[in-house]
Amino acid sequence: MSREKTISERGKFKFEITPALYKNKDIVELILGNTSGLSQGQVREQFKEHVQSHFFIDDTITEKSTYIFYDVIFPKLGANIKDCRVIMYAICHRDILDDYEKEGFYGNRADILAEMIADTLLNDDDVANSFGIGKLNLDSLDVYNSLRFYGVILTFNVPNFR
Repeated sequence: MSREKTISERGKFKFEITPALYKNKDIVELILGNTSGLSQGQVREQFKEHVQSHFFIDDTITEKSTYIFYDVIFPKLGANIKDCRVIMYAICHRDILDDYEKEGFYGNRADILAEMIADTLLNDDDVANSFGIGKLNLDSLDVYNSLRFYGVILTFNVPNFR
């Protein structure tokens, strides 16, 4: 007997995202800064503290730093096809928003991080192909704006047949 409307892909997608972003050394450097004095394990652990598979809650973060928060939703479940979305928040504390530059990238720290995330998820074939049948699409870009943090919200569509 087959299972109806399984959401097992949700956990799989979440499991894939953090390692995919970790592979991009520009993202690691933007979030953590100079890591030359850290072991690979320490870098990985610090990265995981800044990249979380749940949405951002402003009052829970006190450190003036850069973060990626994300989640996976299924706004529509059909008999044969699921509509799957990956929503990512690339956010920075306002005190450090304008103190980062990288050749080839434009905008503030959150803009640059959002561009790096999109580039990783859309243009790295190993990453893009791990999320479903069909190519990952960037559906929308929005702004996150709060008293202490500013960021970019990226919404990706993941075509995925059941």
